[in-house]
Amino acid sequence: MKATLLLLFLIACSLCLGWSFFTHSKIAVAALESIEPSVLETISGGLPLPLFNDWIGLQASFVDVDRYFARDLVPGHSFRIHNYPGIEGLTMSEILELPGMRRNALGALITAFFDVRNLARSGDFAGASYAIARLFHFASDLTMPLHVVNNNDGQFTGQQGLHVRIESILGNFFFMSEMLIRQGPRIFKDEEISAVLFESIRKSMEQSEVFEAADMKRKSDTAYRFAALWRDVKEVFIEATSRAAYLCASLLISALSL
Repeated sequence: MKATLLLLFLIACSLCLGWSFFTHSKIAVAALESIEPSVLETISGGLPLPLFNDWIGLQASFVDVDRYFARDLVPGHSFRIHNYPGIEGLTMSEILELPGMRRNALGALITAFFDVRNLARSGDFAGASYAIARLFHFASDLTMPLHVVNNNDGQFTGQQGLHVRIESILGNFFFMSEMLIRQGPRIFKDEEISAVLFESIRKSMEQSEVFEAADMKRKSDTAYRFAALWRDVKEVFIEATSRAAYLCASLLISALSL
């Protein structure tokens, strides 16, 4: 009974946030598994790597739950690139100086990136672990197509609830770790990271149209069939989550490389 209540609580907490609770965890664990063990051993605080990976995976998911208990510490989980004209030519440090930037997902990602670097250097393994979880969470949020467009819940196209149908129902009940396309991470120089992130964000913006079209098609059917919705969006869903795992791993090893 307690396990069932916990499951329902976690699912409820994932509504209208980033990827679903379990999807965030799967992305984070996949990202860590793609990194050389010798690199992870320098930041794991002596924990066995499987335990360390699972802990980071859970903590990355719980960043969504944090908003219910420490709201002031949790920024927004979305980003709208059109609200910041000229941002694509800025460095990470310059982006953080823009008004309101520290209260959205991109600012939270960049802040976590520098926190990982500084805390790992100082040997603060507990602090670095939480920073890694936040880095992974917000990097993953920025690959979620509905987190980078205005029509994030289908509210402008008569598709209210789109976010929950795609993210929470498909993410929790159809998506599995085995579906992720695994690829080795890459170390980026600090001055390259902004361009990498904006390229990913623009790709996700384009993918949101696939989600909208598939959901609209299901809404026009006699009965809304989630299995059919999954078939229509599966390719995009897997690409976006796989890209999230790649970005998470690449950002982590990039933060640790200097």
